[in-house]
Amino acid sequence: MTAKADVTQMVDSDSGYSMRRNGLFWKDPSDPEKPEMKIAGPFEIMAETRDAEGGNWGVLLRWWDNDDREHEWPMPRSLLASDGAEVRRILLDGGLFVASSQSARNKLTNYLASAKAKTRARAVSQTGWHDGVFVLPEWTAGNSEERVILQSAGAIDHAFRRQGTLEEWQVEVAALAIGNSRLIAAICSALAAPLLHVAGSESGGLHFRGSSSTGKTTALNVGASAWGGGGIAGYIRSWRATSNGLEAVAAAHCDALLCLDELGQVAAKEAGEVAYMLSNGSGKSRAARDGGGRRPAQWRLLFLSSGEIGLATKVAEDGRGRRLAAGQQVRVVDVPADAGAGHGIFEELHGHETGDALARKLKQATTRHYGHAAPALIQQIVQNPDWFGREVRAFIEEFSGEACPTGADGQVQRVAQRFGLLAAAGEIAAKLEILPWPEGGAIEGCQRCFQAWLDSRGGPESAEVRDGIAKVRAFVEAHGESRFAPWQDDSHKTTINRAGFRRTTDGGGSEWFVFSEAWAKEICEGFDPTLVAKALADRGMLKPGKDGKRLQSRQRLPGFAGPVRCYHLTDALLAGGEADD
Repeated sequence: MTAKADVTQMVDSDSGYSMRRNGLFWKDPSDPEKPEMKIAGPFEIMAETRDAEGGNWGVLLRWWDNDDREHEWPMPRSLLASDGAEVRRILLDGGLFVASSQSARNKLTNYLASAKAKTRARAVSQTGWHDGVFVLPEWTAGNSEERVILQSAGAIDHAFRRQGTLEEWQVEVAALAIGNSRLIAAICSALAAPLLHVAGSESGGLHFRGSSSTGKTTALNVGASAWGGGGIAGYIRSWRATSNGLEAVAAAHCDALLCLDELGQVAAKEAGEVAYMLSNGSGKSRAARDGGGRRPAQWRLLFLSSGEIGLATKVAEDGRGRRLAAGQQVRVVDVPADAGAGHGIFEELHGHETGDALARKLKQATTRHYGHAAPALIQQIVQNPDWFGREVRAFIEEFSGEACPTGADGQVQRVAQRFGLLAAAGEIAAKLEILPWPEGGAIEGCQRCFQAWLDSRGGPESAEVRDGIAKVRAFVEAHGESRFAPWQDDSHKTTINRAGFRRTTDGGGSEWFVFSEAWAKEICEGFDPTLVAKALADRGMLKPGKDGKRLQSRQRLPGFAGPVRCYHLTDALLAGGEADD
């Protein structure tokens, strides 16, 4: 803590203000007989602040409370535009005396509005990287010609706090993650967040999905402890918020880790929108008071999420037939929380009798030791960000090349690159002795999580192809008889809302002939009908035309005068075909 300074400051005598050891006073220059007025307790104006564009001017204030605790606050001068009530509230909340009379209040406002300082500081509005400097609410790393500070219109509520030591965290938290792939991925996510900018990687998140008591929240606690904690909720936030509320939360975690617990608490209609917003790095565009456009909030971050169901299932709860877009599935990687070793999220118990015992141990440890690992890595990054960027990019390329199956879709490659980023952060942090992990430990843990995601996904093909085939199969399973008229039918019954015809094959199976209109507007609704048809043809589930070029074939359907173009589905569709090999 900085030693308490003599806050006596020279002030223009014509103004009537004087700052002394016992506070700020004002005496009317035009009436020497009138007694002076004490306006506030003693404080310093350490610098005048402004952003890189010359706006958002303010002053950096410092004072000590009655317990001799030091307080600093970069005050935006815009807060003085009205009556300055918010300024007085923050000063009083920080233990500084402020006189209550209206006259004293006005004098304090005038003083703060006009006070000058020789020193300048750069004000930034959010955490993260700013021209090679990394800024947190109460901590800054990196070299700059002038001090860089986070300046907000109000007191900043944050969980970027520290307790314990890095060494204690390494022994009681990080060491217990060895051999536990989900914990490794959580810690790697935390340490990868400040690498997004230097590596040029995109934002996104991991969602641990599984039943209650699996250990999902434990993984979030472990990852969060690399950045901060304290208080009742610690560093972890809840999904239970509107998209507007989470937008502000995301902006406050730029270039850091964001942890969101219990996906089930968010409204289904907002789940997909919020997830896309978080990973897309931008909030909504809104109108300013004057009717013009207001710049939307922006951020880069990695987030960890947990829930008993996956994001796709949550989105479907809306009941409007919505599904998770492929881009959303890539940005929010849905990892099964159960590691398959019979201990929930754990594979290695490190001498504990049960997974529950290890979870309780980690919960206790993360409430005692937190907030050291990520700043320790940032201190290294600021010394040579270009080197870190090159190393991480090379690592990502190598990891994704080895982890991706041959011919994997681009979506799978992007997720592999995400896990490559996480593995790079873990391996680099281990080499720097920030993590007490053996060489290759982060790689192995991230590979396990990637494979678990790939297995849960159903294979390396694109989500549109996989989901499109599933939708066609589901339609035929549900309506294969009711919506498809028999090829030969002597009952003369009418098929209501007919989608096509069905015919029994020589082998005793069935095949279906689907009208083009029903195929495009109903069966493949929400998908590219041509893409789905081609995927089915490649797997032997759809028989193309005789020339092999057209996906539709010309058939003489019962009751039609001439050949009709339709989609010819084979009995391989319900048998699985090559898609399930």
